[in-house]
Amino acid sequence: MAIDLDDLRDSKEFLNLIFDNMGAAVLIADEDLQIHQFNRPFLDLFDSAADPALKTFGEVSGCVNAVRENKACGLTSACGTCVLRRSLIQTLVADAPVDRKPLDRVFHVQGHSVLKHLRFTTRRILFRGRTMILVIIYDVSDIERQKLELQRKQALIDRDLKAAAAIQESLLPRDVPCVEHLRAAWAFAPSERIGGDIFSVHRVDRRVVGAYMLDVCGHGVPAALVAVAASQFLQGGEGFGGNDCRLSGPAAVLNSLEAAFPFERFDTYFSVACLTVDVSDGILTYGSAGHPPPLVVRADGSVETLNLRGTVIGAGGGVPYAQQQVRLAPGDKVLLYTDGVLENRGPAGEAFGRARFDRALQRTARLPVEEFVATLHAEVRAFLGDTRPDDDISMLGLEYTGRDVEPYTI
Repeated sequence: MAIDLDDLRDSKEFLNLIFDNMGAAVLIADEDLQIHQFNRPFLDLFDSAADPALKTFGEVSGCVNAVRENKACGLTSACGTCVLRRSLIQTLVADAPVDRKPLDRVFHVQGHSVLKHLRFTTRRILFRGRTMILVIIYDVSDIERQKLELQRKQALIDRDLKAAAAIQESLLPRDVPCVEHLRAAWAFAPSERIGGDIFSVHRVDRRVVGAYMLDVCGHGVPAALVAVAASQFLQGGEGFGGNDCRLSGPAAVLNSLEAAFPFERFDTYFSVACLTVDVSDGILTYGSAGHPPPLVVRADGSVETLNLRGTVIGAGGGVPYAQQQVRLAPGDKVLLYTDGVLENRGPAGEAFGRARFDRALQRTARLPVEEFVATLHAEVRAFLGDTRPDDDISMLGLEYTGRDVEPYTI
């Protein structure tokens, strides 16, 4: 048998059933906040067994101000600034409804002080021949507590990430190694998230300087930890210094990295470019594993791309890494960089890109390495404007000065 909806609407029993089983607390109050009607969830909200009829909201709810001063609503020293009272008067006098306005207050419930996070909605209505206010109260305390807990946990995560980023940045080179016939400069701009960029330049022996730039896939603490581990690996016996003080070339270093950092163990991969420069004769030896190719910027302004490139570390390609050599002349520069230089996007959503990078290289090619790196970095940052980079921006430049320039340190 079909149910007539009009009959249901006219059924007092049906309306009372909805009234008492809806999720929100409902009350009808007059201009003095005296309660004339209420539903069961209103009593449950404040754990009250008393009949609140013709009592004030403060008395029934245990409003902290009413309890503290032992006064009814409208008579405490705080009532003049009470957001609930002011909203109800505004609704009653000006017929200005309120929707889900916050009310965060301490209430005394069964002898205990409880902070409740409420939202209330008001409407002016005609009830039993009088103009009154319908108030609907939503308890969002659990949601607010969960939000505050999430904010607390996020603050802890942000603090830990900031500390991790500081540790990672502390591992970047601080001073230029004192090496005859070679100058170095670098720039680093971290993204909002801790990332996987790390690089270094250091003296291997009396004649040879080693340098590398590494970029772990992804962001966050896992990527940073792998970057730090790889950096420590490169500084150790499997790095350029080699075991038993026997110099390792870039190919040997890359093959050692591939063996030590399999994807199955670290669940990630990384690109790396590494090189050595023999300052006695200007021989540059380099190798690369999936990294943006190093560039040789010649003293005459021409740019040479070092295209030897193997697969990323961790890919398990099975093909041994190789190395190649080029000769540097006095005034030539070598540039290592990460893909953040090219791929970060400016305010319009466009990446800096290879074409802009190549034009910037042409403009800066004849500058000393310190100005060269600083100007390149400044051009990328100017393009980004106020946009925070999504990926770290890292550059490392080396300039071979030849035998006619004195050793140099910062």
